[in-house]
Parts: sequence; structure tokens; C-alpha cells
Amino acid sequence: MNFDIRPLFAPSYWLTFDPPTVWSGPGRWLVLVFLGMIVASVVVRRMRASKSFDRKRIAVYRRIASLLSSMGLVGLVLFFFSFEEIRLFGARFLYLFWIAGTAWWAVRIVRFAKKNSSEELERERERNERERYFPKAKR
Repeated sequence: MNFDIRPLFAPSYWLTFDPPTVWSGPGRWLVLVFLGMIVASVVVRRMRASKSFDRKRIAVYRRIASLLSSMGLVGLVLFFFSFEEIRLFGARFLYLFWIAGTAWWAVRIVRFAKKNSSEELERERERNERERYFPKAKR
């Protein structure tokens, strides 16, 4: 089976209102990716709930789970419209918007995690430095 990727780089392929045929070949993988995102969001939510993390890490996990569940559901809706061959709502360019939105959201989560982790480490180091000189409670 030979898969040609040249049409993926042609604007005429993406900027059409005709929905792609999704129930053959790569379309089956799309539904698995969308369902996998929803399952992964449940796993991340359970992992966040079962372990005791600090508040910043919990906030990052919450954002990741929100990304996975939201974009998984939006992807399933896009897949449904493409499967039913609805011209406007199942168009290929909406998948580009989905990819761009997912990438933008993931970048925001990474920025949030980096910002909070560096600030948190700095605060923790300063707190340990100050508490080093305080007397300890005897037990």
C-alpha cells in the first residue's frame, strides 16, 4: 500500500467544502486518536486524584486533562460530520483549525508549567534558606 503525501501540501486539498472519506484507511485512525484523547484525559484525571501532588502540578494536570477531553470531543464531532458527509461542518479545513487549536493550547500549558515550576523552585529555595536559621521544634 503506497501512501502519497503530496496532496496534503496542496491548498486545494484543504480549502474545499467536500468532507473527506473518513471510514477508509487513515480515517479509522482519526477516530482512534480522538477516542484515545478522551481515554487519556480520564487517566490523567485519575492519576491527579490518586497521587498527592503540590497545587501547581495539580493545576498543570487539570489543564492537560481539559485539553485532552475537550479536543477529543471536538474531534469526534468533526469526525461525525465528516462521516455523515455534511459539507460545511465536515470540511477538511476544520481539521486544520483543530490541529492549530490543539497546538496553541498545548503551548500555553507548557508555558504555564515552565513559568510555575521555575517560580516554585525559586520560592522553595528561598524558604529553605530562611528556615535554616529558625529554631526547630523539639519532639
